[in-house]
Amino acid sequence: MARMRSHLSRHTRSITFLILAASFGLAWAAGPAFAATEARRSPRSEPASVSGDPEIDSFVRQVNAHRVSIGLQPLIWHRGVAAVARAHSRNMVAHHFFSHADPDGLRGKDRLAVAGIRYAAMGENIAYGHATGTAVLKAWLRSPGHRENIEDPAYTHHGVGKVGTYWTHVFLRPRATTTTSR
Repeated sequence: MARMRSHLSRHTRSITFLILAASFGLAWAAGPAFAATEARRSPRSEPASVSGDPEIDSFVRQVNAHRVSIGLQPLIWHRGVAAVARAHSRNMVAHHFFSHADPDGLRGKDRLAVAGIRYAAMGENIAYGHATGTAVLKAWLRSPGHRENIEDPAYTHHGVGKVGTYWTHVFLRPRATTTTSR
């Protein structure tokens, strides 16, 4: 029985790695050209639906309205970051854990690196048990650490993943691209 559990555990980890790699591969495939396009896009040009999930879309509108109400710029949706956030929420549900670090020890910065997303600053909020964007935003705004991420002017981009009632909100400021002239 112990051998079978060990085998299943390894098998589950392998499947999880493949799912994460596939998710990250999609984000990575978008590459630097996508990141540059995302960085140039005006926050006002945000489409009505950024994620296809009405609760995530509601959350994005509300979090940006909150930021604007306190004098900050709205966050710009980044599909690659959203894929990383969604994969982490999916992993928490599949493996019955709730943590910034997954069972293999990967943290938000590691997940972004695997996805090929470069950044100058990053943060992550996680939550579970909230069915709506309104509920999770209220909870995060009542928590000093989570609120600090939401209200940090250093962050310019974000992505949100929701699986069931597990939420992951990843914030970042992309690394500035530099060019050299000769």
